[in-house]
Amino acid sequence: MREIVKTTCPRDCYDACGIAVVKHDGLITKVLGDPEHPVSRGALCGKCALAYNGIWRDEAARLTTPLKRIGNKGEGKFAPASWDEALRDIAARLNAIRAENPAKILHTHYTGTVAMLAGSFGMRFFNAIGATEVDPDSVCNKAGHVALNWTLGDSCTGFDPRAAASAACIMVWGANPFASAPHMHKHWLAEAPGKIIVIDPIRHPTAERAHLHLQLRPGSDAALAFGFMHIAKRDGLLDAEFIDNHVIGWDDLADEVAKATPEWTAAVTDVPVALIEQAARYYATGPSLLWLGQGVQRQPKGGNVFRAAAALAAVTGNLAKPDAGLCYLNGPATRGVDMGRLTAAHLAGPNGAPSISHLDLAETLADPTRAAALLCWNNNILASSPRQAMLRQALAREDLFHVCLDLFSTDTTDYADWILPAASFLEFDDLVLPYFNLTVSAQVQAAAPMGEALPNQEIFRRLSRAMGLNAPELYESDAQLLDSLTAATGVAENFAGLVASGCQEFSKTIITPFANKIFPTPSGKVEISSAQALAAGAPKLPFAHADAPAAGDRLRVLSPASPWTMNSAYGNDSKIREKLGDATVSLHPDDAAARNLTEGSLVHLSNHEDKITMKLHLDATLPRGVALAPKGRWPRFSHGSNINALYNGAHADIGESTAVHGVEAEITPA
Repeated sequence: MREIVKTTCPRDCYDACGIAVVKHDGLITKVLGDPEHPVSRGALCGKCALAYNGIWRDEAARLTTPLKRIGNKGEGKFAPASWDEALRDIAARLNAIRAENPAKILHTHYTGTVAMLAGSFGMRFFNAIGATEVDPDSVCNKAGHVALNWTLGDSCTGFDPRAAASAACIMVWGANPFASAPHMHKHWLAEAPGKIIVIDPIRHPTAERAHLHLQLRPGSDAALAFGFMHIAKRDGLLDAEFIDNHVIGWDDLADEVAKATPEWTAAVTDVPVALIEQAARYYATGPSLLWLGQGVQRQPKGGNVFRAAAALAAVTGNLAKPDAGLCYLNGPATRGVDMGRLTAAHLAGPNGAPSISHLDLAETLADPTRAAALLCWNNNILASSPRQAMLRQALAREDLFHVCLDLFSTDTTDYADWILPAASFLEFDDLVLPYFNLTVSAQVQAAAPMGEALPNQEIFRRLSRAMGLNAPELYESDAQLLDSLTAATGVAENFAGLVASGCQEFSKTIITPFANKIFPTPSGKVEISSAQALAAGAPKLPFAHADAPAAGDRLRVLSPASPWTMNSAYGNDSKIREKLGDATVSLHPDDAAARNLTEGSLVHLSNHEDKITMKLHLDATLPRGVALAPKGRWPRFSHGSNINALYNGAHADIGESTAVHGVEAEITPA
């Protein structure tokens, strides 16, 4: 008997594709794109098509029972155990640490799933026990959030993507949709009638297809934004009414804007004057959409870049009106969901949960006075965190109690005392609110969990019970939560109604953010000049900055998303690894020739933090001075480390956020 189950992909991706799970006689035989879904249109992206029909359904590769360490940390030697034994031991050890100092229990998590329950319910447990959160955004996008919150009062309310149908221009700044939003590249951008401008140091396929590609020098984004503002002012393309009534600080930028002539901007960005002029006029004439990618703020002055970009949108009048706006992320609140309720934030007390930056994780774990236990869920820190060598050393501490929840054995689980098997998205119900399209979708169970695996939220319920925790929020059922969350969105009365109706737009009409021109800042206006920034130790105003090129023989190392992995997810699938091939770094042929390096040769990338080995590829589309090595490889399949080994954890200018795209390294023959 043939059956099709409609569900939704909950990966860390802008798309949130509809999926059709094909079953025969109760068993999954194929995972396909849903032909009736507005995003997937019958086709999954390449990586999901391979992984969901590969290792994600391979019971031999999945974790199916709790595992207890029997070897040395890092050896990956474990023995099967019962859930009762695992929960009893974990509860006893965590309670003992709580009695001394609960803040010495650390937990890391991120976007192994972005579905509401599996991605966020666990926060209730950690809030209740007083654990220290390793701030997930600090390894990805915190600088952008802080910058937009200072300037606009909200970083998670962006334009409605449906506005593209009438926008005159879409500017994609540092987003790389081909790799990180493949269906937005394939359909949304391709079908938009307006001019497409891509700003990115890399000439990826989205940039190749754009009307204009401004291939700027890494770290010169803020200078380019000021150059655009200079041209808009010179050519009478500012929105004087909006500035006068809804912007604070424009006059204070006068000197910085004045200096950013097209000639100066071209000199510091390496973008030709003619391209700068054309892009500035397209955008400022508008109405225009500005898609601010997460990659662009992962640099030493990433916060300043976002403040400058937000100022550009404001002064050209490309905010708070139809067919215009900027988008960083569209958070759950844009669909009526209160994340504070979902995470039971009140359980952490009036001061909230303690937290540290991901960039300081290795140093913190190395210190027994600060870290006694570590729980990892929804991420693989040895693939995604900086300071890999130090992190491995810290994870090897015998006195660090370490628990991992995962679907698979990873580099990180090799160091755990206990591994708890997590169910995949195909194995339980959940709710998906994508961070780009303003839709609401059901993640529908298509199969039973493999072996003894459990959804994340059920693992945390059982652990709460084993620890004797009493807060009722810790035991709210999936069914209760899914019904209340669905009802909060207003698209259906309950979860069953959503399942029956399929993917739903939150609003039948296109939403214009901040349509009343009141912004949730202290002044109610766009604050280019920010007292909050000044109080946090940042400059009061953004400034026209460009990083200096890497000095000496060093190159700027960029590690953007790969088309074949989702952060590190899928990196263990054999067919994905075939697509990835050898760990490769790409250079411009002139940079290679200057170092006597040839195509296909093995090279060392080294700096003060570490040294790694990769295969060299020559790419004439790269700018000079750049080494390109996409992220996402598992260290165990890449000589024991990946590109993050070179990152020393230096913070960006604001938010204790990542500056991974500021890494520099020398490249020499291996």
